[in-house]
Amino acid sequence: MGTEAYGESIDRTMMYYGLPFIQEADFPFNDYLSKLNTPSGNSVFEVITSWMENMPEGKWPNWMIGGPDNARLTSRFGEEYVNIMNMLVFTLPGTPITYYGEEIGMRNILVTNFNESYDVNTLLSKSPMQWDNSSNAGFSEANHTWLPTSSDYHTVNVDVSIKMLI
Repeated sequence: MGTEAYGESIDRTMMYYGLPFIQEADFPFNDYLSKLNTPSGNSVFEVITSWMENMPEGKWPNWMIGGPDNARLTSRFGEEYVNIMNMLVFTLPGTPITYYGEEIGMRNILVTNFNESYDVNTLLSKSPMQWDNSSNAGFSEANHTWLPTSSDYHTVNVDVSIKMLI
């Protein structure tokens, strides 16, 4: 069981693994790669080393590069880092966690008109999943989606990503 329990420090986050005599979560979500300000080799190395050195013995690591509370990877660092950062989280020991759209390079969107019932801080930057280049990016057959699709959905979508692999 993964738990969303972010501490202010790595020591506090590690507490959610539990103690030898009390099992808490199988792992607390590790969002430290999502908080990087720069994708430099040194900063990535520091995040990975810090997690692995502080993780309790016998526990299981996990890695994520994005989430609902962070800007998308492409918007933070640029599209040239999408494949390498995804490869990193899928080759590190432990469980990779992918927030929808990070694997194809979706970017943040700017929304100027939204339903007031949604939390502006968590919803404005994420568009619906971009499945293909059809209407609403293949996310819905409705007339419109609750948030607009990104303007790049014709070229950044699952269908295009799969065709690039073939």
